[in-house]
Amino acid sequence: MKKNFTLFIISDLISQFSAGIVLAALNWYIIDVYQSNSLVATIANINVIAGLIISLVAVGLLKRMNSKRIALMSYFFRVIFIALPLILLKLGIDDRLAIYLLALSNGIGWNLYFPASKDILNSFTVEENTLQLNSFAEISMQVGLFSAALVSGILYRYIGFENILLLGTSLFFVALVIFALVKYQESDKVEAIEQQGVFAYLIGHKWLLILGLVLYIPFIGANVINTTLPGYIQAHLSGNSISYGFTDTMYGVGACLAGVLLPVIAKFINKEHLIFPLFSIAVLLGVVLVLNHSLALTAGYIFLLGSVGPAIRTIIYTRTMEMVPGKLLGPLVSVWNFINLIFQFVANYSVGRVMDIVGPQWGFMIYASTMLLGILLFIGIKNRYRA
Repeated sequence: MKKNFTLFIISDLISQFSAGIVLAALNWYIIDVYQSNSLVATIANINVIAGLIISLVAVGLLKRMNSKRIALMSYFFRVIFIALPLILLKLGIDDRLAIYLLALSNGIGWNLYFPASKDILNSFTVEENTLQLNSFAEISMQVGLFSAALVSGILYRYIGFENILLLGTSLFFVALVIFALVKYQESDKVEAIEQQGVFAYLIGHKWLLILGLVLYIPFIGANVINTTLPGYIQAHLSGNSISYGFTDTMYGVGACLAGVLLPVIAKFINKEHLIFPLFSIAVLLGVVLVLNHSLALTAGYIFLLGSVGPAIRTIIYTRTMEMVPGKLLGPLVSVWNFINLIFQFVANYSVGRVMDIVGPQWGFMIYASTMLLGILLFIGIKNRYRA
């Protein structure tokens, strides 16, 4: 099992790194060429709409198909939807079409991959190692996804956007090959549906819908940061692609630190009692970033946000794995992901409009409001959650 888990994590790390360098380069390319925060938000919402559609498909697929096949499909879509825009850009065809296709790469690929990968991760866990494996998986995602931003910022300046896409395509292909070698114990999908369907389970446990929102609000917050940061760095702080990449990377550094420290802290403090303080810190930092004018301090604040959001996700997802039957976990995550994408759409639209009309720094006020919603929702279910 250790060898297969290692292969799974290596593949995940490479794929998240590839997604990270492409996403960071795409966001900066839009700001660099079009000077439009609204276009950054529009691209994010194309990602969301594709994700909404794919999430509906993913629920059915996870009931009937092998999770590994679904994850491999996600890699295939990502390779195709990065390679096609690269060809369009090389041929000098409309670069907006290339941008829209890149948004589809993440929208389709991520929303197929995420629930399938969680299903596979669940097969490696036992009660004693659930928090440790979830923390390790969170570290993998953050090292790959956000730490790639610094590399992307440097590469953007010295080799250009098109060469970053070429690198991203190659890395996704390598990740696909490694993932194909992973072996694990697959749940019996047909038996799971005969015993209890995910929707029937949710009807009997309605509060889990709210828990899903609380789980995904840090995801929504991270997406708001991704949408806000390019315009915030360029227009509000007069930074360049390298300073943007470095600042974005600090989120990943903070997330890695949280992944390492959380299992240690959980030995001394009940991890469930950390959720409210972590959300509160996120709200405060969002307000501070609205008032901030220092590029150096911004990196520090983003580092702290990176420590907070992923820690909340890890704690809640670990608790979810303890409560929800393993055979229903993948489909349940897909349902949650669908609801999350609706909220992401609203948040992205709001961020783009507010930044262009009021000012780029006000995107972080939407972040603070999003995390405040997380506090209110968690207060509403905390008794059931801790039961």
